Parts: sequence; structure tokens; C-alpha cells
Amino acid sequence: MTAGISNEAMNANEGKARLKTLIFDVDDTLYDVGTGFTAHRNTEGATSFMVEKLNFPSKEEAQKIRDEYFKIYHSTAKGLTAAEKEGRLPEGVTFNPADLDQYWASNLDFSLLGGPDPKCIESFHSITSQSGYNLDFVAFSNGPRKYVSRVLKEIGLDIFFPPDKLFAVTDVLPYCKPEKDAFELVLKAVGASPESCVMVEDSMKNIRIAKSMGMKTILVCGKGRRRRKHGGVEEEGTSVGQCQSNTHNAEATKAGDTPDETDPAVDAVVEVASEIGDVLKQWMINDSSGQLQFM
Repeated sequence: MTAGISNEAMNANEGKARLKTLIFDVDDTLYDVGTGFTAHRNTEGATSFMVEKLNFPSKEEAQKIRDEYFKIYHSTAKGLTAAEKEGRLPEGVTFNPADLDQYWASNLDFSLLGGPDPKCIESFHSITSQSGYNLDFVAFSNGPRKYVSRVLKEIGLDIFFPPDKLFAVTDVLPYCKPEKDAFELVLKAVGASPESCVMVEDSMKNIRIAKSMGMKTILVCGKGRRRRKHGGVEEEGTSVGQCQSNTHNAEATKAGDTPDETDPAVDAVVEVASEIGDVLKQWMINDSSGQLQFM
């Protein structure tokens, strides 16, 4: 079976809640971490901006600052905002998140994403057209808004996330994921309670806060990375070659946040977002009114 459901998540009929909203992270969730795009964005993409626009003396110095603050905030935009407040930017420089947003949207190498993912598009169409589901799709990213919109367009998923269902870090600053206040702003904007939501994420920090607030969680761990049992023995995933190298490089830029499918905050595990339909089918039952509830 492609999707993995934890035993805790399958406790029958305990604490049923009407499913209303799927909240998706974007980077390394709606496209695979093995594309190389995240490593590109968090290294060359970030440091080029910092040298060209913030007057850092070298990309090496820029990378050091970027990584230090990203480890704390899990967002380059929030990290650079904090770095400015703490006097860590070059003298006389101010940081505007809108400048990073425009720079990334205009200068990153989006070809690394590989274009639209037909399987994911088909899966999302199937979920949104499923009779009785009536689910809202929401995107919530720690990236800035123009950049996130460009990513969604490049991978062909923008049709599922209209502007009023897209939330970027620039919409929730001074907060960002994994801060509870950031999640609460998004939930209020879409009129959803945590108990009616599923958070689809690659970040353990965000998975844990979402779970603590009452959401169901689906961890996207990346192609070939799910642990599987063979002859009763658990084995590591099978990611190889360039994909494995890209994944390693990406995770080196977001230290301390490697996917952990054994974490109790994880209700289900998939390798890629196109597989979440399998999880929903296992989770959902019809109530007497024909609506869907969590099992």
C-alpha cells in the first residue's frame, strides 16, 4: 500500500469530526524534495539576493547568516526580518520581504521543478470532484506570495488554489510557521476549525504544531524515502542517484527538520502529494446525512 496510516489514527469512531479543509504546504510537499529546486532556492537563490540587494560581502557570509536564522524560523523572509532587527545585516541596509518575493519570482530556476505533475493534477481533480467530499483546498507556505504563486503555476496546481485560498509568509508576518499565531490567522481567514482540517506537510516542526492544535496530519517524506517492511524487517527508503543527492542537499539547508514518519504527531505518510487520496479514502466514512467524517 502506498499510503501509511498510524494505528493511533485508525482508532475507530473516536472523536469524529467533519472534514472541511485540506491545508497544503507548498515547497517539498506539492513537488518532490528530490527535484533540486529547494537546494537551489536556499543556496544560490537566497545568497544571490543577499549579495545583490542587501550588500553582503560574499555568498559564503550570506549563506552563514541565512542558515543560522532559517534554523530558528524555517523561513528565509522571517529570518532576514529577524536578522535586521538584531543588527546582523550589513550597515545601513534594510530588508523588505517584498524585495525577496520579487527577486525569487523573477530569478529562480523554475525549470528544476520539471513542469506540471500529471499524477498530482489528476489526483487533486479526483478529490475535488468526489461526490460528498466538498473539501476546501488551502495553500499555506513560509515562502513569499509572488514566489509561491509562481511555483504553483509552474507545477500546474494554481487552479486548485485561488488567491483567497493562498497564504504566504508575507500574509502572516510577523508570524510564520510553525508559530501557532500564523496557523490561527489562516484558519480564521478560511473559517475552519483545527479539528476539521488536515495539514499536509514535509516539515516536522509544522506537523507537530498542527497536530497539537487538533488537526489531522499527513507527512510527505519524498520519493523513495518511505520506510517499508520486508520479511518483517523495516528497511530504509529506496531513493537513489541524483534524486537522493538533491534531497540531501535540500535538507542540509533546513537543518533539524528531516521527515520522521515514526513521530507520534504523524497520522499518515505518503511519498508524494498525489498519494493523499488513498489516505482520505481510508480515513473517511459517510454519516447519516451523507457527509464525510474522520474514522
